[in-house]
Amino acid sequence: MISGVDPSALPDRTRASAPSTLAEAVFCFGRETVAFQSLAPGMRAWSDGAGAWVAFADTGQAWIAVGSPLCAPEQTGRVARAFVQAARVAGRRAGFCAVEEVPRDPFFERLPLGRQPVWDPLQWERVLAGRKSLREQIRRARAKGVRARVARGEELGGALGAAMAALSARWLAGRRGGPLGFLLSVDLFSRPSERLYVVAERDERLVAVLVAVPVPGRGGWFFEDILRADDAPNGTVELVVDAAMRALAGASCRRVTMGLVPFAGPLPRGLRILRRLGHDIYDFEGLRAFRARFAPDAWEPVWFVRPRGTREIVALWDVASALTGGHPLRFAFRAWAEGRRRRLRRGGGGASAG
Repeated sequence: MISGVDPSALPDRTRASAPSTLAEAVFCFGRETVAFQSLAPGMRAWSDGAGAWVAFADTGQAWIAVGSPLCAPEQTGRVARAFVQAARVAGRRAGFCAVEEVPRDPFFERLPLGRQPVWDPLQWERVLAGRKSLREQIRRARAKGVRARVARGEELGGALGAAMAALSARWLAGRRGGPLGFLLSVDLFSRPSERLYVVAERDERLVAVLVAVPVPGRGGWFFEDILRADDAPNGTVELVVDAAMRALAGASCRRVTMGLVPFAGPLPRGLRILRRLGHDIYDFEGLRAFRARFAPDAWEPVWFVRPRGTREIVALWDVASALTGGHPLRFAFRAWAEGRRRRLRRGGGGASAG
């Protein structure tokens, strides 16, 4: 096994009793990439009292759920309606963020958020065989003395855990606009026995870490965070991805994703405009190109699902509020201003993303 999860200790989806906790529901019904993030610190939880659960963030104006309701697939529409009604009773709007399996219910409509790349780790050798540039990057990192390995859980309580925390702090300090929350928060250490840690070291110093979380209902894994030191040699990220793919292939895993690339794929006109406006805040195309470098087997659509009649701009505002702790305009201004300062320091002052 590559993680500390004991399958015999996890809730049995076929059992007669309904999940009594959010964690049990995640391991019973969590089929979407973001399911495990329901257990992140700070998430709120709602239950219908019959075993269905929804994790969500309260922005003050809306309850934004983490993916679809955690319940049997045939119950998704009913539970989603009940959650929306509970939000309305609390004086909130409601929506479901990063949904992959949209309920077939006329009460709801969907809005594309982007696409996520997926791989079959058992086909990773085929990917490498067809990508000379990827093989070369891995070779470069190894030639510089970088070594990647799966870390043991007990190591996190010592020097390795401290080095990971320091790397995370440095990485967060460099993010435009400051740290994000909700589905984009960096959470390396909660429920560590259920995570996969792959570290890259050079001269006994940590230069990168990949942290993956399970997608229990599909037997898959989500590469939630990949953090790299500024001075890590070229190819270090490719090396940790390669090590993770090989470890998962050895465990007969058939599904891996790196998660949502916002605004990737076909978009309605309003979202295309928003993508252009957001170019100075975040390099969405750069993120898509980075993940495409690993030659995914497919790109799957990811949606925001909201009650029919909710205006598109309102839905997007609610998602942005959840991600920025209720202050999307403040975050956008800080990110834009920092990007502009970086361009000026480089002496260009042009329109390229920093």
